[in-house]
Amino acid sequence: MRTLIVAAIVVGMVSIAAAQGGTQTVKGLQMTVTAVQRASSASLKDCPPGTNIVNAMTRPGEQFAVVSVAFKVLPGFQASPMKRPSVTDTAGKTYNTSVAFVDVGSVPEFSCGFPFRLPEGTKLKSLAIESATFDLSAIDK
Repeated sequence: MRTLIVAAIVVGMVSIAAAQGGTQTVKGLQMTVTAVQRASSASLKDCPPGTNIVNAMTRPGEQFAVVSVAFKVLPGFQASPMKRPSVTDTAGKTYNTSVAFVDVGSVPEFSCGFPFRLPEGTKLKSLAIESATFDLSAIDK
């Protein structure tokens, strides 16, 4: 019975990850997109979150799409500079975030919210982090 429950939980977690673009590993850093939320203000904390406490507000006609990503540092991880993530909308336009990767590997697991300033109503297609691309179309409602 316990084995069946554990198996059901694992299958459920895999299904959620698949619906959200899956889990990918780049340079020993495992990444899973966990959510996309819309907001009129957003934190510009570094990733992993540190002492930067700057916030940003939208202008009329804009909104933030905050893409949350969970990270796990694997044993083979070697620290190196990482590019800032970007998103692409369904029309093919790319947007950048102001959040930077700082001290990746200083903690074994962390989660970051990457805010992207977009025109209101923009539908997202994908998120790019280094060589990994995540499909956001299923979770950007």
